[in-house]
Amino acid sequence: MKRADLVALGKVVRSQGREGHLKLRLYEKGPTRFKGARVYLSRGDEVEPYGIESLTVDRNATILKLAGVDTLDAADALAGREVLVAESDFPDPGEDVFYDFQVIGSRVRTRDGTEIGRVAAVLDAGGSLLLVVRRGDREVYVPFTEPICVSVDRGAREVVIDPPDGLLDLNEI
Repeated sequence: MKRADLVALGKVVRSQGREGHLKLRLYEKGPTRFKGARVYLSRGDEVEPYGIESLTVDRNATILKLAGVDTLDAADALAGREVLVAESDFPDPGEDVFYDFQVIGSRVRTRDGTEIGRVAAVLDAGGSLLLVVRRGDREVYVPFTEPICVSVDRGAREVVIDPPDGLLDLNEI
């Protein structure tokens, strides 16, 4: 599997217990519902496949048990590595619902075709989402709501917006 076909799920923070469990820090909430039985751990530019024995979310902790990683030392050796999953292993979230990774990197333009920039991140602003759009060396925050974001094309990696007057200048930092 090539790294380009994979989605970064999170990072191994540390070992958890003596039997090879790993504590993860997820990059976004909710993507633990993937249907694959395999994850990949980064090692520089290379990725190594591992079978999944278990993946549990307990309160705020996400614990991963990999096949073949059965000791504290083996788990400790994986600390700091990025955990990746095949994009095809995620269930379709449904119409008008998106995983962060499906939006990040998308080109943003207005209805009239004016290029705004690219989505650098998705922020949760207390219940509403904001797209952080990179415009050269600046960022613009665009509410990720239906009246403003009129379409999201996952295949074309494009978000079309209809911003109210002044929005792009108001919150440009």
